[in-house]
Amino acid sequence: MLRRVLVPSTAVILLVAGVWYFSQANDETADIRRRLQALCDDVNSSTTDGRGPEARASQLGMFFTDDVDVDLGNGAMPIKGRETIVAMAARLQPRTAAFKLEFADVTAVMDPGGNAANVHLTAEFIRRNLLTGEQTLDAREFTLGMRRVANDWQIQRVTAVDTLK
Repeated sequence: MLRRVLVPSTAVILLVAGVWYFSQANDETADIRRRLQALCDDVNSSTTDGRGPEARASQLGMFFTDDVDVDLGNGAMPIKGRETIVAMAARLQPRTAAFKLEFADVTAVMDPGGNAANVHLTAEFIRRNLLTGEQTLDAREFTLGMRRVANDWQIQRVTAVDTLK
């Protein structure tokens, strides 16, 4: 009796695991999602690893192309170039300890040739009140243009999506 249940159950579990493995192994966009997760991890550890703000900012800059263009919308001035982002990150890091960055709903579409991609995601900024422990969430949608540079994915364009019309 146990054998009649165990053998088919095991076969189904192995089939599901195989389908999941091969669908993930052949996913061209998995490298992009891993790269974006690494960016979140670096941003979130930036104030706790003991490095100086300039060294950490330089490391964060490696996630962006030299000619990156960031448009946050709502009348904010565009941010142009990796050097500008690195300088801003160096100045802001001491003030970001109360924040955590997460990317949700990441959808990437590869361009023909596989060296560029368009990404749509929700950036979630979670703020912890250091006195009460209470958390607040601010979420915004963005589109990213990403480009493969020396076998690594870098962000070339960031555009805020206006969701309220």
